[in-house]
Amino acid sequence: MSEMAVPIHFRTRKRTQYGPVTQWLGQTWLRLFGWKLVGHNPNVPKCVVACAPHTSNWDFPDALATAMALSLPCVFMIKDSAFWWPLGVLLRWLGGIPIDRHAPQGAVEQMAQIIRESERIHVVITPEGTRTNVEYWKLGFYHIAVTAGVPILFGIGNRKERWIGVADLFYPTGNLEEDWKHITEVFQLTVGVTPKYRPRD
Repeated sequence: MSEMAVPIHFRTRKRTQYGPVTQWLGQTWLRLFGWKLVGHNPNVPKCVVACAPHTSNWDFPDALATAMALSLPCVFMIKDSAFWWPLGVLLRWLGGIPIDRHAPQGAVEQMAQIIRESERIHVVITPEGTRTNVEYWKLGFYHIAVTAGVPILFGIGNRKERWIGVADLFYPTGNLEEDWKHITEVFQLTVGVTPKYRPRD
């Protein structure tokens, strides 16, 4: 494969695991800020990590520390126009995946293709799409998982009770109505969030 034919996402740093020092750093961050770690690394090569609730600018460093503590390296999607030099170098090192919002196949198919082309990858997505309260969740995380044929890992956190981590893996069937019952149950029981989606999404 020529250099020109190599997909741009191959330049993104896709770590397969975190070493003991990195795990210790993540655990130390959580302890210093009063977090209790819950759940465990499911040890699957590929998954979509749906994280909620998303309410603070602290969500990113706290989620990163959680991923480090669990040795669960993740990548994230970001519009390709943000990958200008030298910011693009930093974004790729952090795990940023460039997505062309104007591509004919759309963001879901782009990300699903990237997952299929990667040997090991965990894609973190915030279904709310913003830090403000929203009535409906975006369904990209669900459609990406179904299209790529990978499970969903639920990233959960409670700032009031100070615990953060992951719930169990869920393997979506493609029946959105039935799958959403399980997704709702998980987030209701763990963080008290009752997600809804627009029927047309």
